[in-house]
Amino acid sequence: MKILKYIKTNVLIYFLIGMFLNSGLSLIKPLLLERLLVIQEDQLTLDMVLSFILYGFCLHLIFYSTMLLANFVSNNLQRHLQLRLKNQLFRKLFLEDAFIDDEKVSIVTQEMELLYDQFFLPLDLIIGKSFILFTTIVFILWQNLWLGLFFVAFSLLRPLPQWLMNSRLNNSGAAFSKNQKNFHLSVGDFFRGADTFYFYGVAREKMSMLEKYNEDYENARWRNEWTNNIVFFFNGPIEFFSQVLPLALGLVMQERGAELTTAGLIAMYIATMNINGPLQSIMYSVSDIQRSGVVRERIFSILEDSSVEYSYHTVDNVSELVLENVSKNIGERILFQNLSLNLSQPSKVLIKGASGTGKSTLLRIIAGKIRPDTGRLYVRTSKGEEFSQFQGNIAYISQHPFFTHGTIRDNLTFGQEFSDKQLLYYLDQVGLTGEIPSILDYHLINNGENISGGQRLRLELVRCLLREKDIVLADEITAALDRENAKRVRQLLSSLPIILVEVAHHIDSEMHYDQMINLKDYR
Repeated sequence: MKILKYIKTNVLIYFLIGMFLNSGLSLIKPLLLERLLVIQEDQLTLDMVLSFILYGFCLHLIFYSTMLLANFVSNNLQRHLQLRLKNQLFRKLFLEDAFIDDEKVSIVTQEMELLYDQFFLPLDLIIGKSFILFTTIVFILWQNLWLGLFFVAFSLLRPLPQWLMNSRLNNSGAAFSKNQKNFHLSVGDFFRGADTFYFYGVAREKMSMLEKYNEDYENARWRNEWTNNIVFFFNGPIEFFSQVLPLALGLVMQERGAELTTAGLIAMYIATMNINGPLQSIMYSVSDIQRSGVVRERIFSILEDSSVEYSYHTVDNVSELVLENVSKNIGERILFQNLSLNLSQPSKVLIKGASGTGKSTLLRIIAGKIRPDTGRLYVRTSKGEEFSQFQGNIAYISQHPFFTHGTIRDNLTFGQEFSDKQLLYYLDQVGLTGEIPSILDYHLINNGENISGGQRLRLELVRCLLREKDIVLADEITAALDRENAKRVRQLLSSLPIILVEVAHHIDSEMHYDQMINLKDYR
């Protein structure tokens, strides 16, 4: 029922109407046979044959037209649902730190595809087949109520083996999903860490571990499929009870003078076979849905978690950044406590300290990526207004910036409107125009591996300059630069009317700071 909130009402109504209209598709053969069997051989004429052909043509045209309509509304529902769910997952997972990047990619791609194949499509099929099942049962009962009840009752025993083995099916499905996830993550680690494993001489061990994950995954798949095969083995005896015994009972009723024609009896028998088909499809679909349990719960727990959502607020006319008694611990280890800062625009502050003292953590707290354990952060405008949400005013310059596959122009603009003149102006400011030919059209690959670390950092700085942020957080930004480019970058930052909060191990004697904070003083 959780998926209903992601489906527009009109899309759902069209879907149900299409499924209802399609439900008569299974009656083509019973209706044709019934019409055929009432034709007496001694009364057979060319007109009757032509009438039969026309009748059959109309049946096929009508019911296959409704099938086309049903497929259209079904495909439209799946498209609509996939778009809304994936778009929601994009928003929920965008800045969520509870999942690593590979997990996020896996959730939106592989797990959503798995959910589509093992939950949405089977659920769609169950609804469609249920309509067909209902129409077929009504047709059978219409022929002869009491005999029809026997046909229907025995046919509805088909799901009994699956119900009896429901717990085993659920467990095998959960084991399959768990091993599938572990295998996918291990494959990703294996190939991304290939160089590391090679140079440390552990390739053989890592390959053995991957082979073990692969074996566990394939064994879980085999056990899951075998469990399903056992369930469907027991369908054979039940099919005997649902088809042969009621047919024999119908013959006995005919022999004893019941008002039951051979044409009606055969139509009921053929229709009963059409009960078994939808029932078997429903059983397979229920099995698929059971296998999707782990993935289904994982995805819907993300979708239903109201706390997992990114926000991006921009405040106009920022004049101050204020930190009041901010503290942060990791487990029992204190990084810093009761840290207070009041930074007016423009100002430059250096946060220093040894590795592991929480410098980068403090920047992430200011950026809104991590919440402090105590204290509050906010910006104050020139009018004295205070805002605790100000992510849109912040630029975060990392020593490991990220670049997509695309041109430098694409990586600077990210789809926003900037003229080439603006781009070239700032690229020249950081000294890149003379280093990279046809710079705006230069193609970056694999997170910018075809340019140097210093060039990547300066491109990140250009991103910041283009957007004229009020607060710039700089994390060891000159560590990868030579002396000349480091000086150029620092002079550029120093000239900007911004609040600069910089993290560094060592003090640059050529850079003037309004404040210097050593985090060891706040432990």
